[in-house]
Amino acid sequence: MAFGDISYLKGRAHGIIANFLTKSQLSLLLSSKNLEELRAAFTQTPYDSIIGDLNFETQLSDVARSLKNSYAEILVTFYKQSNTSVKKKIRRFSERYNAENLRIILQGKHTNKKQEEIIERLIPVADYSLEYYTKLINMSIEEIIILQKEETLKIDLRKAYEEYKTTNKFTPLESAIDHYIYSILPKVSKHYETYVNMRSILALCRCIALGIPAYRYILPSNFIAKGLKAESIQEVLNIYNYSPYSSIFSQYVGTGDVPLHELEFAVERYLMSYWKRTFRYGTIFQIDSLIGFFEIKLAETMDLIRIAVGVNAGFSEEEIRSNLIYYGS
Repeated sequence: MAFGDISYLKGRAHGIIANFLTKSQLSLLLSSKNLEELRAAFTQTPYDSIIGDLNFETQLSDVARSLKNSYAEILVTFYKQSNTSVKKKIRRFSERYNAENLRIILQGKHTNKKQEEIIERLIPVADYSLEYYTKLINMSIEEIIILQKEETLKIDLRKAYEEYKTTNKFTPLESAIDHYIYSILPKVSKHYETYVNMRSILALCRCIALGIPAYRYILPSNFIAKGLKAESIQEVLNIYNYSPYSSIFSQYVGTGDVPLHELEFAVERYLMSYWKRTFRYGTIFQIDSLIGFFEIKLAETMDLIRIAVGVNAGFSEEEIRSNLIYYGS
């Protein structure tokens, strides 16, 4: 087994997943009535060392950042230990999260958020360090766009920036980032194609709900073109009510008001169920099994943060569980 090949990395991934929460540990976290109880519950999990001495009641954002940084460290470690072909795939996969980080930074600049508020939401990946992102935060939006390494993203953002300057609306910049993410994901795995299509359907529904022209903000494709003339969310769901999309959307057809938040979670859980199967049954030669691990680990990390946020907000165990992706699927 060669250092850096998929079989070696997948072996390491199995070791990490073996330390995920057990059912009893998850139940203990979810049953916490307040942050003090939640911190005590975390001492019974493998995440106690990651959280360290952080106080849940006064440093909850730092807790979230520590958990996300732990995920980022895993991704960077795998990236550094990969051979050339695997590293290329991980680098492309990481571009998704670099683009999400860029979205957070640009939106933070747009809404005049404090630097520390922006930083705490970032996940450094591959060869994009926290120092790199901190440098971006101290620049203007135009300077950030010029500094982008990926030429396709830079070109799209430049076009979007012209509209942003005129309208002062963040939608054009956000749409450009979405276009970029949706264009690179299928290059990482063909199974992202269904996910991209589902996200495009959601974006179309959102545009209808907001009363804005969908064709300007959705990645053009033959798939989504047939839905662009739809005048209601129900009409959109009817158009795409066939396999595999019907597994998500059919239950909302004919129900009147459609909760987009629920739809988004349903799409994420659909993809999570696929990645779980792929990681479990994929061979040691399939890069998809490794990508599956990255998706699983990120979802599990974000679930831990959702639990902390939910307990802090006073949500019930049932309400928190309904918003989990990995532990809720």
